[in-house]
Amino acid sequence: MDSRFVTLHNTMAALGMTQSGSISEGSLAEGSEAHFDGRLEPGQCYTVVALGGGGVANLDVVITDEAGTDVAHDATEDGEAAVQFCPQYPAQYRISVRMTRGGGGYMVTSWSGTPQGSSYAGPGYPPPYDPYATATAPVRPPHGGPGTCDAPYTLTTSTPIQGDTTDGDAAISGSCIYGSTAPEHVYQFTVEQRSLVRAVLSSTFDGALYFEAVCGDARAELACNDDAPTTSRSEIATTLDPGLYYVVVDGYGSGMGQYEVALSMMPMRSTSEVCASATPLVPGTTVAGTTASEANYFEARCAGSAQSPDRVYSLDVTARSRVRLRMQSTYDGAVYLRSTCADPSTELACNDDYQDTRHSLTTATVDPGRYYVYADGFGASASGDYSLTADVVPAAGAGAAGDTCASAATWAPGADITADTFTMADDAHGSCGGTGAPDAVYRLNLTSRSRVRASFTSSEFPPIVYLQRTCGDTTSEVFCMDGRGGVPIDQTLAAGTYYLVVDGADQNAFGAAAVHVQVDDMSALEASCRAAPLIRPGHQVVGTTTGSTDRFQATCAGGAMSPDQIYRLQIRRRSTVRITSEQTDWDGAIYVRGDCTDQTSELACNDDAGDNRHSMLETELEPGTYYVFMDGFASGNQGAFTIDVDVQTSRP
Repeated sequence: MDSRFVTLHNTMAALGMTQSGSISEGSLAEGSEAHFDGRLEPGQCYTVVALGGGGVANLDVVITDEAGTDVAHDATEDGEAAVQFCPQYPAQYRISVRMTRGGGGYMVTSWSGTPQGSSYAGPGYPPPYDPYATATAPVRPPHGGPGTCDAPYTLTTSTPIQGDTTDGDAAISGSCIYGSTAPEHVYQFTVEQRSLVRAVLSSTFDGALYFEAVCGDARAELACNDDAPTTSRSEIATTLDPGLYYVVVDGYGSGMGQYEVALSMMPMRSTSEVCASATPLVPGTTVAGTTASEANYFEARCAGSAQSPDRVYSLDVTARSRVRLRMQSTYDGAVYLRSTCADPSTELACNDDYQDTRHSLTTATVDPGRYYVYADGFGASASGDYSLTADVVPAAGAGAAGDTCASAATWAPGADITADTFTMADDAHGSCGGTGAPDAVYRLNLTSRSRVRASFTSSEFPPIVYLQRTCGDTTSEVFCMDGRGGVPIDQTLAAGTYYLVVDGADQNAFGAAAVHVQVDDMSALEASCRAAPLIRPGHQVVGTTTGSTDRFQATCAGGAMSPDQIYRLQIRRRSTVRITSEQTDWDGAIYVRGDCTDQTSELACNDDAGDNRHSMLETELEPGTYYVFMDGFASGNQGAFTIDVDVQTSRP
C-alpha cells in the first residue's frame, strides 16, 4: 500500500490538497472497524481516503458527529474508500474505517482543501476568491468607525504606524487565528506596480496580520501570519498586482493592546531580467539559499502550482545526459526543471514531496543545452531556507562498481543493499521490466538451502528487482518484482550463487534505492517450528518476543517484520478457534498457519482488536496441527505478551 499511498499523495497535492492528518495503519477482520477521533474546523473541506491491502473486498469510511449522526460515508463497493466533509462549525468528529467484506491491512489519512477545478460547494465551504466574480457583500463591522472596513486607516511605506487595538471592533478574523474574538484595526494600501509587499507587526500581545483583497471577506484573504517567530511579532511577504488592498492587525484568541505596523514594497523585475541573472549550478555541488525574501516569479505543474517565492538557477549540459535534482528545505519546498526560463510549457520535470514535505527530488534525461532549475514552494506562501544539488552524468552511464555482471558487487550476509543506478549503464532486464533503464548487480552466495526475502525500503525512482541464476541470462530468472506494487520477494532457494539486479521500470527510472535483503537457513527455521511449544486451550500463555528475531511475516500488521515467537496448536475435531493476545506497551499481532514455514498457508491474521494493545482472531479449523505466531506491527515492535486460546467444537 505504500506505493499506492505515494501515488495518491502526489495526485492530491497536484490537485491543490494538503495532507492534514497523520497516516494510520492496521488490520481488520470482516465486520470489524477502527475509530479515529479528531477536531474538524469550518472554513475548509476534509477528504478522508482509506486504502485496503490484499484480501480486502470492500472497505468503508464513515464520519459521525458528537451525537453519533452519520454526516458522510463512502458508497463504493471495493477495497478503497473516500469521503469528503465540510463542517459548518468546529466540533469533535469520529472517522470509522469499516471492513465490510474480506479482511486484511488498511491505511487511512486525510487531506484538507478542495481539488482545483472542483465545483463542490458544500456546507461550510468558502470557494477560492475570484476577483472577477460577483462577490457577496463582505461582512461589515457593527459601527463602521475608524479602523474598520467602512473607514480603514491608510498605511504607506513612508513610516511605521503605532496603534492600540483595545478600541477596535471584533468583526473579522484571519485563517491563521480562526475563531479569534480579539478586536482588530484595518488599514488600506495601494500597490502601483506588481511588487513584493511585506508587512511587519510588533505587538505587546499575541498579534496577527493578514492581507485581504476585499475587506471583511474571508474568501479574499491573500496571506495570514500569527507568529514570526514569536507571539509578539508577525510578518507577511507576498507578491501583489496593482490595486487596493487591506492589511488587518488582529490578535490571537482575545489578545489586544499596543502595536507598531510597517509596510514595504519592492517592485518586481521582469521575468527576462530574473532569467538573465540566474545563478549557474555546478553539477555535483550543493548550493544553499533562501526564498524568504524573494517574490513569486514562476509557477509549476506540481506543488499546488508553486505560487510561492522562488529562486532560479541555470544548468549547462554539454552532452545528452541524465539529470537528478535534489532539494532539502525548512519548508514545504518544490523543485522543477525547464528548457526555457520564462516559458512554463517547457517544464520537463517537477516534484513537490519526496518521502516528506521537506525533500523534493526529480530526474530527467535531456539533450545538450542550457536548462533552468527552480527552488520554489508548495501553494502560495511556502518559503524559507533550502539546499539544492544537481547531478549530471552521460545518458549511457558513467560506470561504477556493480555496474555489470563481471563487476557485480558481493552481498554481505545481514546487510541491506544500497544501490545508486544514476551512474550505471543498462546491462540487463527482467520479465517485469528493466529494458532501457540503468541497473546495479549484486552477487548472493547461498551456502545452504535458504529462504530469501527482498523488499524496497526506499527508492528515488520506480524500481524493479529480479534474481537470476546466471547473470544476464533472462531464462535463468528465479523471480522478478515490480517495487511499485509493494509486494516483497519471498523464495526458497537451493544452495548456490545467484545474481540480484536492481533496475528501473523505464528508461528515466534511475537513482538511489535501498533494498532490505534477508536470508534464512531453512533448516534453522524448520528446527524452530519443530521446537515450538504446545498451546493448551484454556491455559494462558505468558511470553516475550524480546530477544527473538524476525523469522516470519504475515499479511496483516504491516507485514509483521518484528521479532516473533511460535506455538503449536493441535485440533482434534472440527472447531471454532478464538485466539486473543494482550501487550502492555507495544503493538502486537497474531496469525495462524497450517504449514509453519509456508507463508501462503496463513489462515487468519489480526493486528488491532479495539486498540493496538490487543489482537484477536476467530476461525474455523479442521483436525490437525497448526502454528500460532506472536509477532509485532511492522518492524521494531516487541515485548511481553499473553495469549489465550478458546476452542469450541463445531456442530456437525
